[in-house]
Amino acid sequence: MVSKLFLKRFRKLDAYAKTLDDFRVRTATGGTVTLVSFFIIIVLVLFEVVRYVTPVMKSEIIVDGGKMEKMPISFDITFPHLPCYMLSLDIMDESGEHISEYDHDVYKERLDSNGKTIIKEKSEDLRNKAAKLVLDNNGALPDDYCGPCYGANPNGEENPCCNTCEEIRRAYADMGWSGDSDKFEQCVREGWKEKTISQSREGCRMHGVLSVNKLRGNFHFSAGRAFSHGGTHIHDMSQFLHNDFNQNFMHEIHHLQFGSQEYNSHKQKRTKSSTLVNPLDKTKWGNMQAAMMYQYFIKIVPTEFDFLNGKKTRTFQYSVSKQDQMVTNNGGLPGVFFMLDHSPMRIIYSEWRSTFGSFLTSVCAIIGGVFSVASIIDSALYKAEKIFKQRKQL
Repeated sequence: MVSKLFLKRFRKLDAYAKTLDDFRVRTATGGTVTLVSFFIIIVLVLFEVVRYVTPVMKSEIIVDGGKMEKMPISFDITFPHLPCYMLSLDIMDESGEHISEYDHDVYKERLDSNGKTIIKEKSEDLRNKAAKLVLDNNGALPDDYCGPCYGANPNGEENPCCNTCEEIRRAYADMGWSGDSDKFEQCVREGWKEKTISQSREGCRMHGVLSVNKLRGNFHFSAGRAFSHGGTHIHDMSQFLHNDFNQNFMHEIHHLQFGSQEYNSHKQKRTKSSTLVNPLDKTKWGNMQAAMMYQYFIKIVPTEFDFLNGKKTRTFQYSVSKQDQMVTNNGGLPGVFFMLDHSPMRIIYSEWRSTFGSFLTSVCAIIGGVFSVASIIDSALYKAEKIFKQRKQL
C-alpha cells in the first residue's frame, strides 16, 4: 500500500507526460521535419567531433622578462658581385663595440659568374682571412724565417715577425694603416695579387648559423678586414672601392631566421596554427654602385610555444623595414647591415583543446535545440495545413 502511494506521488515528478496513441496525429509533413532534423543533428554532431579532436593555438601577449638568452641567427645570403676573399661578417653591440664572444658555424662558397659553386669551405674567421685563400707558398722557407712587418707592430713586440701576406696585412689593419701588397715580399712570394685578381669577378654565398646574446646591435657584411681606430669601427676598403671589376653589394637573401623552427615537430598533427613567416626570405636588393649602404631595421619579437604534451619551445619572429643610401665622406660604410632591436613584449602560443565535458554539453545542446526548433516548425506547419483544409471545405 505504501509502495503504491509512493509510486503514485513519484509519477507526479514526470515532466514529460505522455499522450495516448489514439490522440496522436502523424502526418507526412511531420515525417519530413523529423528526417531533416535527424540529418541536421548528425551533421552538427560530426562538426563538433572534428572540433573536439582538432586542437588550436591560442595566443596571448605578456611583458618579456628580459631573460638573457642565446639567439641563433640562421642566414643564407648570396653576393653575386663580391668575391669571398673580400667579404667579411662583423657583429657589433648597440654602442658600436665589436662582439667577439659568439659561436658560429658559417661557410663561404665561391661562385662563378653563372652562380655555380666553385669551392665551399668553413669560415674560421668571419672578419675576413683574405690571405688564407692564397697561403700556398711558391717556395720553401727556412725554419727560422722571420719576415719583416714593414714598421707595423701593433702588439709592441721587440722583433715582430710577419711570415705570411695575411700576417702583414693584419698587422697593418691593426695599426690602422693601409698598404700596397705589391710592396710586401710575403704577398709577392705567395702570388697574392695574381690569385685575388683571378677571383675578382667571382661571387660569394655565405650561409650558416650565428649564436649571439639577445642584445641590441647589428651584424653586417662588408668588404676588407675590420679594425678599430680611435674608437671607430673601420674596414680597409681601399681595394674594394678602387677596382675595375664592378664589385658591389647587390645581394639575394635566400633565408634569414631568428631562433629555431622545431616547434612544428612538437605540435599535434591536427593542430590548426599559422606558420611563422620570415619576411626577408627569397628577396633581392641592390644596384651596381659600389659605395652603397643597405640597412635592414629588424624588430625581433620573442615567441613561445606551449604544447599539450608539456613541451615548450622558445623562438623569435620579426618584422622589417629597410633603406639604402650612397656613402659619402660625411660617414657611412658600404655594406649590408642588419640592425637588431628587441621588442619588450613576448607572444605565447598555447596549444588548446576543449574538455570532454564541454564536448558532451555541446552535443546535448545540439540535439535538444534541433528537436525544440523542429517541434515548433512541425506545429506551425500542422496548424497551417489544418486551416488550409478547413477553408477548402468551405
